[in-house]
Amino acid sequence: MKRNPLNLLEKTLLILNTGMLITISSDLVLRFFFDISLEIGYLILPFAGTGLISLFVFFPRKKIFVGTLLAMILGSVLIFYNITKDGLSGGSMIENSAYAIRVTPYNYWIVKHYPFAEKVIAKKKSAIFFDPNSKMGFDRGYRVKVLKETPDSLYLEIDSKTHRLDSLKKSDLWGKVKNRERLKSELAIR
Repeated sequence: MKRNPLNLLEKTLLILNTGMLITISSDLVLRFFFDISLEIGYLILPFAGTGLISLFVFFPRKKIFVGTLLAMILGSVLIFYNITKDGLSGGSMIENSAYAIRVTPYNYWIVKHYPFAEKVIAKKKSAIFFDPNSKMGFDRGYRVKVLKETPDSLYLEIDSKTHRLDSLKKSDLWGKVKNRERLKSELAIR
């Protein structure tokens, strides 16, 4: 049985689907190792559109159709994970700074936004935003201001139910990887 070569439309759809799937997968890897999240929200509609068109175009070619279907399912799972990665959290920009804060009832993290990505630069466990009277579990009426910033620390003024000054240790690009290696070496010494 002779196979027909792919035409230009089929090649284009395969390249687009593969590129979007690689981008979505690299977002997962970057988030796991470096706390960097790509803004793949821009890819949701194009990914769905090209995927559905691909399913119709590749229906006669069973192997490519099954591969496209599996790629669509994997891409949908990765997009769902990306949308729900922060759980139920509130977030807002911090006054007079390039940072945003994401809060949950028992921790918060500081995020720096870039054009197509965001980087978690500091995390801290704290119940300062906890509100037992809220349906979400955290105080939505907080205000945060950066008092001072050094290359390795960030000093914040948090105006929540309790007025509090707080400091966070920043992590650099390789901070998450370095911290894992440091913990492994400390455990090996013991």
